[in-house]
Amino acid sequence: MKIRTKVIISLIHRGQVLLSEGHDPVRDFRFYIPVGGGVEFRERLQDAAARELFEELGLKDQELQFLNFHESIFEFNGVPEHEIMYHYLCRIDDSVKAALPAEGIESDGASFKVTWFTGEALSSIRNGLVPPKIYDDLCQVLLEDN
Repeated sequence: MKIRTKVIISLIHRGQVLLSEGHDPVRDFRFYIPVGGGVEFRERLQDAAARELFEELGLKDQELQFLNFHESIFEFNGVPEHEIMYHYLCRIDDSVKAALPAEGIESDGASFKVTWFTGEALSSIRNGLVPPKIYDDLCQVLLEDN
């Protein structure tokens, strides 16, 4: 097995964060994670984050701010995984939010659900956040954004 390098991007708008929803059928586990994906060979982290924002949500030329990194060791669909995730913030304005698609698009063309969460709503899905430690990062950011 290899360790996967990944970028995740939390879109922030007026005290809310946009998260994608996933499901692990083996564990019957619903989880929430910022949009993002793998870093390609010779791709800088910030470039990967910008590419993922464009591929998954159609966003271009957004300012990205590095927030933190997280290590995650878990199982998905019964397969052990190990990821190092670099977490970026992307604060957006009303016009960018209004132009966002109702669903995100994976690189294979599959769509995924995206939902806006307030800090309070974030606490209700805390056990489903991936990686789990983004809760502390996001609560602080959402408090500052209000």
